[in-house]
Amino acid sequence: MRILIITQHFPPERGAVRRLAEFARFFVHEGIDVSVLTAIPNYPDGIIPEKYRGKLFYQEEVDGVKIYRSWVLPASNRYPGKRMIGFVIFLVTALINSLRISGKFDVVLASSPPVTTPLIGWLVSKLRRARFILEIRDLQPESSEEFGNLKPSLFTRTLKKFMHWIYRRADHIVGVTDGITNYMKKIGIPSNLVTTIKSGVGNEFMDAHSNGIRKKFGWENKFLVLYAGTLGWAHSLETVIEAARHLVDQPDIYFVFAGDGQKRQALEGMVRDYGLKNCCFIGLQSLETIPYFLKTSDVLVESLKEVPITRGTFPAKLFEYMASGRPIIFGSSGGEAVRELEKAGGALWFPADQPEKLSELILKLKQGKIDGNRLGQQYHDHIAQYHVRNRWAQRYSDLINQD
Repeated sequence: MRILIITQHFPPERGAVRRLAEFARFFVHEGIDVSVLTAIPNYPDGIIPEKYRGKLFYQEEVDGVKIYRSWVLPASNRYPGKRMIGFVIFLVTALINSLRISGKFDVVLASSPPVTTPLIGWLVSKLRRARFILEIRDLQPESSEEFGNLKPSLFTRTLKKFMHWIYRRADHIVGVTDGITNYMKKIGIPSNLVTTIKSGVGNEFMDAHSNGIRKKFGWENKFLVLYAGTLGWAHSLETVIEAARHLVDQPDIYFVFAGDGQKRQALEGMVRDYGLKNCCFIGLQSLETIPYFLKTSDVLVESLKEVPITRGTFPAKLFEYMASGRPIIFGSSGGEAVRELEKAGGALWFPADQPEKLSELILKLKQGKIDGNRLGQQYHDHIAQYHVRNRWAQRYSDLINQD
């Protein structure tokens, strides 16, 4: 069995790209010959690592996975317009690079977003006469419209029609959440052609320790409330800042934002304008250290904008949060993520526009009115039973090996 995975983002880039990288390594251990067609790394900061600089194409092998990289316009996630240009450039350079990969493939697996990768995958699958599997990690342009990143227009309506057209050309669709899978069925994709394969989480989060993070940053005596991830348009992080403002009379409660994104400057501006001393932004952290930050925190926070599409959303980072064994406060009034937290032991949630509810939950955890340690352990045990990444990788491998 020989498979070509097409994804614009792949390690050493950060974020949810770990999903496909870890699945690819698992496929190799299962005896599948795996190649990856991807971009020269530069996301999320727009900086190309030194060994890839000046290269139009670059080939390497990591853990048995053969990786074929193509040049794109480097762009930080702070500049969405520049990133969109990069999507189009990848469409061109990846198609050219695909012609440089010899041999026959049994399966072409394209992961979206961006919306250009399904087109690349479909074209390459036709040229190679391979089965076409399309993985959907986020519904586009629907998500961008609802979160306000794109205004509904002729362009978005045309893009939506194109995506629905390409969905129907796939031999099989993989949704990373139940919400995405249900959407596919709703628009007429037969149930037997859609499978949910969630991200799960690796052992580095299950087995993490704090590794001296508190001492390094001078947080030894703080009750840490951490948000880790993209500071972007899909997240209602202004509510977290407002909650910090409500808790200024609790000097030992400290809010930490680990990550970067389009909203960072605006959020930092809010902190300055309010004169808050209980918040800090520590920027992007290496993938290897994220488990330490999660483990050392007293509370982990996630907050999504209250739009209909979030009810079918399950942020990949939530698996990592749960695996760390720390209590989680989730900003959403319902949906798939809240249901999973409820199944795991209980959901602490707040409407994303109500900072007073968030601050109230933080105080209850700090005062022991809610047993955060017990709740966190229940989350950890739930992940260990149902969502270890290799469990989902096995389901993926079985799907790929189907005739």
